[in-house]
Amino acid sequence: MHTLHLHWFVPSPLAVAAEAWALTSSIELHAQRNPSSEAQFEALASGQVDAVVTAIDNVMDWNLRAGPQDLRVIAQLERTTPLTLVGRRDLAALEDLRGATLLVDAPRNGFVVALRAMLAERDITSDAYALEMVGGVKERFDALVAGRGDATLLGPPFDVMAFEAGLSRLASVQALYPEFPGQGLVVSARQLHRLRPALSSWLAGLDRARQHMGADPDAARQALAREGFPAPAVEAMLSTTPVSLCPDRVGVELLITQRRKAGLPGADTTYEQLVETSVLPRG
Repeated sequence: MHTLHLHWFVPSPLAVAAEAWALTSSIELHAQRNPSSEAQFEALASGQVDAVVTAIDNVMDWNLRAGPQDLRVIAQLERTTPLTLVGRRDLAALEDLRGATLLVDAPRNGFVVALRAMLAERDITSDAYALEMVGGVKERFDALVAGRGDATLLGPPFDVMAFEAGLSRLASVQALYPEFPGQGLVVSARQLHRLRPALSSWLAGLDRARQHMGADPDAARQALAREGFPAPAVEAMLSTTPVSLCPDRVGVELLITQRRKAGLPGADTTYEQLVETSVLPRG
């Protein structure tokens, strides 16, 4: 029996389905929800966890910090991460965000880079809005509903919950950037030898779950519903089932372009420097 410790913001649909169908029974998974990407980095850097499920862009910033500096994306667990820019009920468009306070996980890494890029494309420069760090998706949802800011990016199920609370849909990342990639599984390259048996077994189970979800989506709906996800969120999650666990080159290169457009460090990296595919199931 292999053991794997990881952090994620919400349970991965692939992991939920794999567990429901007993496809990862050879792995003792210790998965814990984390409050922010900063907490993820600290857990990885300290060795508290073996891996994290996170926005691929994070790796570009994390590898510039004091710490491992060898973090790699070894799998992509979603085709895309559905992200909606949600704002106060009196806001209607991106252009309304001049002078706004935007609630973010971190100011220069993660999903905020897509937000900063879309604002830059509308000539809304970084000095025209304020960024307030509040944490991961649940923390951002709670803060927005409490009126602590004007807008934030949310994904399922929190986007649905925000609309039910009367908040406004301002923009969709997927509508603006169709190739935007989903979250990846990130580990330290120097830990790969130690973790390879556990990671290989777990990813093989996730890949079987991926295939089953495509062949039997109704069973996948039931598995996700049993975890408490509302029906609209379940449908959004199913729509993000990846065609492969291999990190998508076009999507990763989009993130590099967005980082460059936002004027952030780390935009000189390459797909080959970010991605390590040797642990992925073959065949």
